[in-house]
Formats: sequence, C-alpha cells, structure tokens
Amino acid sequence: MAHSRSLRVIGQSLEAARLTTFELGMEGSDYVLSSDALTTAGEWILRHAVSPMDESEQGTRQPQAIRSVHFTPITISRLDDQARKQRRNDIILNRQAYNRLSQLLRALGDHLDQSHVSAFQISWIQDSALLTFNSLDDQSDSRTFTADKLQQLGSHSRFRRSSGTHASSQTPRLNRTS
Repeated sequence: MAHSRSLRVIGQSLEAARLTTFELGMEGSDYVLSSDALTTAGEWILRHAVSPMDESEQGTRQPQAIRSVHFTPITISRLDDQARKQRRNDIILNRQAYNRLSQLLRALGDHLDQSHVSAFQISWIQDSALLTFNSLDDQSDSRTFTADKLQQLGSHSRFRRSSGTHASSQTPRLNRTS
C-alpha cells in the first residue's frame, strides 16, 4: 500500500485521538507511532483502532500506557475499509477538509511515494513536520514542511491524481534543512 494512503489512514486515527504531536516512522512494513502527548482517551482510541476487542474483553482489560503504536498493513487496510464505508454513508465527509491532519499526512506520504524513500522518520509538532529520510541510493536528507506547504503539495497531488499526470517537475519547492 502506498505511503500516501497509509499515512492518511493513520492520520484519521490520530484525528480521532486528538493527537497533534508525535513521531512516526517505519519498522519493517509497519508504521510505528510514538508520542508523549497521548491522553488516556487518545490512548484508548488508538488501542481500539489498532486491535479492536470484543465487548466481553472490555471489562477485563487493564489500561496500560502506550509508548508506541504499530500500524500493520492489515490494520491499515481494515481502518481504510471502515473509513471508506463511512465516507460513502456520510455525504458531508465527502467534502474533505484539506487542512485536516489526515490530508496533510496524505500529502507528505505522496511526497514519500514520489521520492522512493527506503526509510523515514516524521516528527510532527502542531502544524509542521520535520521529515528525515533515506533515498534508495542510501542518501540522507531532511525537509521541514509547514501545514501551508503540505496543503500546497496536497493540491498538486490531487491535480496529478485527477488528471493522470505524474510530472515531478511541477512539484512545489520544499524547505530544506541541513
């Protein structure tokens, strides 16, 4: 599954958990999320999203502090299917707000897909992200994205998806950090 789709799905879970500060990276084929800003309610939401439990289990399960959450490809597919059904049933949600965390992460994932990265780490703080990544030729780089830059990148990506063009020369310039 593409990073853009996976990161959008993870972003939807983070929106539900109201988590705005986190670290996200890859460990094998899993996306691994960690955050010190996770509330008890947010922890429950993410734990339930990653591994839903039966109602019979809910009373017996003890709360535990989550230091990291693993989003496996199977979990992401399940969450994507659930979100797709919800979007189909809720016309209002079909008018997507492109400044939502899920859409900003989708734009960042689209950039990762186009860059063909081998590994990455995202440090998200409020409305900006620091992306550190390794390209397939094992070159390291980092870039800082503001929410505005990601919206701009997302607009370009939506245009490419709708028109079927893949010209990377039209990609907006990105802020580089050393």
